[in-house]
Amino acid sequence: MTGVHHLAQRVAAFLQKRNGAYCESCLIERLLIASRAALKAALETDRFSVRIGVCPDCKTRKQVIACRDNAGSKAA
Repeated sequence: MTGVHHLAQRVAAFLQKRNGAYCESCLIERLLIASRAALKAALETDRFSVRIGVCPDCKTRKQVIACRDNAGSKAA
């Protein structure tokens, strides 16, 4: 498993556990991700959707990331 797939699994687990959509900045801070580039690479998988919404952490209306339906049941 590559680092990108491992990071994608970490992000998906976080989002599924909280049942919400978070902005990139809050995901990086909460999951202690080393760089924005690493997060962007993980988000390029088909597990996530990006939309405009309110991040529950920073309470700001901006682009947020959520897990797609059935993302947790797919094999990596």
